[in-house]
Amino acid sequence: MEEYKEIYKIQYYDVDRDHYIKVNRLFEIMTSVATSHSVENNIDAKKLIPKGISWVVYAIHLDIDNSAKLYKQNITVKSFAKDVKGLFILRYFGFYDEDNNLIGKAVSKWVIVDIMKRKIIKIPDYVLDVTRNDTSSTKEQQYIMDNISIQKQSYQKLLRDLSLEVKNMAIRYGDIDENMHVNNSIYPLWAIESLPRDTLKNNKAYRIQITYKKEQIESNEGVKIVCKEQKEVGKINEHVEIHSSSDELLCIVDINLKPM
Repeated sequence: MEEYKEIYKIQYYDVDRDHYIKVNRLFEIMTSVATSHSVENNIDAKKLIPKGISWVVYAIHLDIDNSAKLYKQNITVKSFAKDVKGLFILRYFGFYDEDNNLIGKAVSKWVIVDIMKRKIIKIPDYVLDVTRNDTSSTKEQQYIMDNISIQKQSYQKLLRDLSLEVKNMAIRYGDIDENMHVNNSIYPLWAIESLPRDTLKNNKAYRIQITYKKEQIESNEGVKIVCKEQKEVGKINEHVEIHSSSDELLCIVDINLKPM
């Protein structure tokens, strides 16, 4: 699959009060780019759903330059799918500023699910044929692949820790996507919003990894979020676990922040 790219003009609603791009906005952009690339290659969800299957993102790891203020700038997002690991396809992203400097990179892990059984299945050969039709890599692509990977995230069962505050977050009507579950870009937003206000005022996220464990369908009930903070010299590590109203683990989010 050949590399795909899009250019985005960063608007005021894409950035926070300090003009840094919002993490959840980057997740939305990655989803949009991945979808457009799949449409271009006829392996998007609308093509797969009539066959009873669809794409689901399993995990995402994003690194972003936390000193880049991108308000009113154009950023170029490049994406390519290279590695096939068992039941997974790895899709990579590179984010470039107006001077073509690499300011961010990401990798996402995707699976194919049987819609009726809601189970992961083997990726069909006709999908693999598309992703494998370009085996070469540019130097830029190889650099990204060599310098970012999805790490195993630990489930610390924070909900059982009575010393930690449990925050409740409502599921808004607009949080639900066409698959009738919470869109994957909403979870990092929930995770960021659960962090201590002073931490957010004085620090910016430069790394975030999320592993999706279970889908959250439309519901009048909210979700439960628990966060554990660990401070180190020059950075803060936040481990966030998001649960359904019935305490099922929905996702694990690890966020690293540095002072602005």
